[in-house]
Amino acid sequence: MSSTLDRLRRLHSLRPQKNQPEPTYTPIDDDGEALAMQPALRRGRLEELVPGAVVENAAGCCYVSTTALALSEERGGCCLREAIGTAPSALAPFHPDLALDTIDGLEDAAFIDTETTGLGGGAGVYAFMVGVGTFEAWQGRRAAVSTPPPPPDGAPAPPTHFVVRQFFMRHPGEEAALLAAIAALVQGKRLAVTFNGRGFDVPLLRMRYRQNRPFLPDGAWQVALLEEGYPHLDLLLPARRLWRRRLQSCRLIHLEQKVLGLARSEDDVPGSLIPQLYVDYMRTLQAGEVQRVFYHNREDILSMVSLVQRLVEAYAAPLDDTCELDAQDLLSLATCYLRNGDGLHAERAYARAAATAEQDGTRAEIYAQWANLLKHQERWSEAAAVWQLWLSSVPGPDATPFVELAKYCEWQMGDLEQAEMWAAWALHTVEAAPLYQRVPGQLADLQHRLARIRRKRGVSTDA
Repeated sequence: MSSTLDRLRRLHSLRPQKNQPEPTYTPIDDDGEALAMQPALRRGRLEELVPGAVVENAAGCCYVSTTALALSEERGGCCLREAIGTAPSALAPFHPDLALDTIDGLEDAAFIDTETTGLGGGAGVYAFMVGVGTFEAWQGRRAAVSTPPPPPDGAPAPPTHFVVRQFFMRHPGEEAALLAAIAALVQGKRLAVTFNGRGFDVPLLRMRYRQNRPFLPDGAWQVALLEEGYPHLDLLLPARRLWRRRLQSCRLIHLEQKVLGLARSEDDVPGSLIPQLYVDYMRTLQAGEVQRVFYHNREDILSMVSLVQRLVEAYAAPLDDTCELDAQDLLSLATCYLRNGDGLHAERAYARAAATAEQDGTRAEIYAQWANLLKHQERWSEAAAVWQLWLSSVPGPDATPFVELAKYCEWQMGDLEQAEMWAAWALHTVEAAPLYQRVPGQLADLQHRLARIRRKRGVSTDA
């Protein structure tokens, strides 16, 4: 048995002492920066501060808090009703390993997020809270802790709400009951949606199910939805490919702010602090800070619903004048198309990105990649047109478009006079640039190129 589990069980056996000091800590964000201390939340037991109930099954019991949102709710500019029809299959060509080809909606999806006793992996880390969000026909309070009933013969009732159930272990002895409750809830679901779940949440849950096998009902220790090869949309993967160029950071809370336009309240807690808050709860049985963990987990799940919609819309965006994607996102999208061998859509993405880019550096990168694609396809005249767009619209010391045009005129057109002109412009551009902006060896290469072209033309290199 893990040392962490032993420690938590020992903590649970200790009753809170009278006049025991409050746990102290310095809040930090996920980048390690110190945060201002949050106002102290009121003291109280879990049942008083976090509305919920006890769920009981063959493995025991655990606590569950349930939140049901009507489909008319909006989050980050995305309506829950519209999100149901979002087709993750649109992402399948870009992420074939996620097995999304047949997933055309989110009716049978389970959005999963865990809060754990550590930020690493291994047998000593386990999930003390697991949030699961599903679209379902809400049955009111009676459905708050129970598994949604199977549909009767015929078509199931259409979803009316997005329901988030947060399963919580009040002490380590409730782990098996928590896992059994989750297994029952996700039975029959066709898609798991997570954020970094392939690298953390799902492998951790698989391990916890294996370790609790002797305590789980028959068939509950192996959950199909969590097995390898099952459809699993890990949002971190498409988010990084699309937004990392522009946003640098693709942490979920950063995407909430920059993509969804959301800001969390002061009730939130940095993920790096959550393991310690659970240890403090086990020692004091005061749930004021754990209340913030419930908020954090619920916000993560709700944001994932909106991110699915935004990602599918972006990857399936029409690459014409109606496209509203940022130029850097379009450049990233073009790279995704090229990775799939889809040069046609990559070209359209480059063209749209070039038409909307506002920064010189972004335009230069677009033209460089666009022309390189055309060059490799031996579409020389079209590549030359892009190089000329580049040098005429992007100021600066980069001599690349001049050099490429010199090569094109010399080797493809056989026009040595034009080749000499472009080579001379390239040399002039480099000579005019500050030393720190020059590429090592480029000046000598250009001098050699220009002299060689002039010799071929029969022009004296002393001229």
